[in-house]
Amino acid sequence: MTTTSTGLDNTPGPTERLNIRLFVEAVLDPLREARGAPIRVTSGYRSPAVNDAVGGSVRSLHKRGLAADIKSPDLDAHGLLYLLLLADLPFDQVIAYAPERGGHVHIQWKPDNRNRHQKLWAPEIGGYEDYEGRFGRITFGYADFD
Repeated sequence: MTTTSTGLDNTPGPTERLNIRLFVEAVLDPLREARGAPIRVTSGYRSPAVNDAVGGSVRSLHKRGLAADIKSPDLDAHGLLYLLLLADLPFDQVIAYAPERGGHVHIQWKPDNRNRHQKLWAPEIGGYEDYEGRFGRITFGYADFD
């Protein structure tokens, strides 16, 4: 959750360390358990300097230890997003990225439970779209999720 390839110091402070622990316990570990396989964190906590270096949002929850970009070796971004929803895990925002933009999922969570449950799609051409507006309403009847 703290490894960076930027060469910059990425040591979280006490508040960020606590947030990382809470985020992992509430979201990432349960997601890994639901998956039954490892989930790779490609970007977790980012110090302000690291966040700036990678072009992260000024308001990024990565800087607070409450966001991660994740991948799974045999699930695409859609599959990871569906797994998160199927497992009924808490989140503030989840963004599924097109393969041309990394094919990962960004997930963030707020420990105060004031989570928006926002689902976005990051298409190849750039920008963000409402996920369900693009792909349809997500349901989980037996025929809907095989």
